[in-house]
Amino acid sequence: MLDRTIAGLIEGQDLLRLPGDTKVREAARQMSARHVGAILVHDADKDCGVFTERDMLDRVVAGGLPPDETALREVMTPDPAFVGPEDTVRAAIFAMKRQRSRHLMVKDRGKVFAIVSVRDLLRSVVEESTENQQVLDDLWEGFPV
Repeated sequence: MLDRTIAGLIEGQDLLRLPGDTKVREAARQMSARHVGAILVHDADKDCGVFTERDMLDRVVAGGLPPDETALREVMTPDPAFVGPEDTVRAAIFAMKRQRSRHLMVKDRGKVFAIVSVRDLLRSVVEESTENQQVLDDLWEGFPV
């Protein structure tokens, strides 16, 4: 159940990537419109961090910063944790636990091309559990007791 690869989870994901000078309110609008909880932040064509819902809550709202004036580079998480596309759901869960993070960058050949969230991992575990239960039900049905 936990051996599914990250590549299978992120298939078709369209990564939201914004420049570091983007203001927090604009980032929040785009996150809301795309239903995502994290943005890859880049400056000068170089990925430099991630901005998450938690960053918005802890650093902007709780910190009393004005979202119309605060740039992502000021409140992002620099050097975020990452996994590779061939890593497993299990590996990602343990990486999140170690990093105390809800999001991981997915890197391949040094380039970030997706973000996996704790919600993605949970959805995968639930879907696979449901599929496994259906297989067991199918096998058990009609079995002589």
